[in-house]
Amino acid sequence: MRLNQITVAATDLDASIAFYKALGLRLIVKSPHYARFELPEGEATFSMHVTDGAIPRDNAPHLYFEVLDVDFEVSRMRLAGYAIEAAPKAQSWLWHEAWLRDPAGNRICIYNAADNRRYPPWRIDEPGTNNLHLVIRDGAAFALVKHEGGEGAWRDLQARYGDYKSSLGPFDLFDVLSVLERDWPQLFLAHQSAIRAFVQSDEIELSL
Repeated sequence: MRLNQITVAATDLDASIAFYKALGLRLIVKSPHYARFELPEGEATFSMHVTDGAIPRDNAPHLYFEVLDVDFEVSRMRLAGYAIEAAPKAQSWLWHEAWLRDPAGNRICIYNAADNRRYPPWRIDEPGTNNLHLVIRDGAAFALVKHEGGEGAWRDLQARYGDYKSSLGPFDLFDVLSVLERDWPQLFLAHQSAIRAFVQSDEIELSL
């Protein structure tokens, strides 16, 4: 399952469009009552629909947009004339975040969390041990291998695979999922469930 889009309410469509374009989104659909955007990264889209009713400011969903540099984005939005509701702050949950509102009053967090977005130290599923090595082979083939040799395991892995190109690791489960999601997102989407099952199994190799 993938998230397709988030739709929020708007009162002044043109003002909200200008705000989200300043934030960095790309307008792809516009009608008198509706607008839709693509984001710079990822496949999910973001949209808004004009409403005549009141838009709640409290106890309403919050919108989170991840950026590389929170301080830079806050400065950029201030220069564009938008007020910052909460200045950038390093939070105890390992996110660096700031808050503002769009012209309709929807509350927005711009933040950076890196790997802690999905894999914080307190994540409740088991990460496994640091024995996972991602082997990159000729022909865009990959293998995930359990090996206790630490950083020197590449020598054994090179001898094992005649089409060995390089290897990464050792990783635990969170590390390897994070690397795949960042660098090989299609592999991540196709194999994340199999990788989780593999880590919990007695198998020593998984072809990706």
